[in-house]
Amino acid sequence: MIRQRIAIVGAGISGLVAARRLAKEHDVTIFEAARYIGGHTNTVDVVHAAGVSAVDTGFIVFNDRTYPNFVRLLEELGVASQPSDMGFSVRCDRTRLEYNGANLNTIFAQRRNALRPSFYRMLLDILRFNKAALELLDHPDDSITLGEYLRRGRYSRQFVDHYLVPMGAAIWSARPDAMLE
Repeated sequence: MIRQRIAIVGAGISGLVAARRLAKEHDVTIFEAARYIGGHTNTVDVVHAAGVSAVDTGFIVFNDRTYPNFVRLLEELGVASQPSDMGFSVRCDRTRLEYNGANLNTIFAQRRNALRPSFYRMLLDILRFNKAALELLDHPDDSITLGEYLRRGRYSRQFVDHYLVPMGAAIWSARPDAMLE
C-alpha cells in the first residue's frame, strides 16, 4: 500500500477517530478552526466555593447499543465508563413551561400545566408517538423526514417543540433546528 498524505478538516470526535485510524498507514494532518480539539465537546474550568472543577460542555453520556464504535474506541484506549441514571426535563423561558418526566408529580411540577389543554395534548402525543415509533421500527420509511412524518401524523407544536426536538437533540447531540430534517 502506498503511504498517502491525508488532510482531515475538523478535530471533533469523527475527525480525531479518522486520524487515529488512518495514521497507522498514512501521513495525516488535522485542520481545526477552533482553539481546542473535541468539536462540541470542550472541557472548561468552573470556579466555585470549593475550588475548581473541570466540566465537559458537550457529550457526556452514551449507551452501548447506539454507540458501538465509540465503545470499541474506549476499550482500545483503555478508558473506563460507568453507568448513569438518565432523566429528561424541559424549561422554556419563552413559554414559561417547565416539566420533568420522572413521575406525575414532576410532570405537573408547574401546577398550572394541569389546566393547560395544550399540555395534555402534548402528553397524549407522546404516548401516541411512542406507540407509532415501535411499529415504525418493524416497517421503517426512510423516504420522509421526521418533520414530514410529524406533519402527516398531525402532532402538536407543543409535542414537537417541547418534547421531541429537545429530547432528540439531547440524545444525539444534534442542533435542535436540524432534528426535523
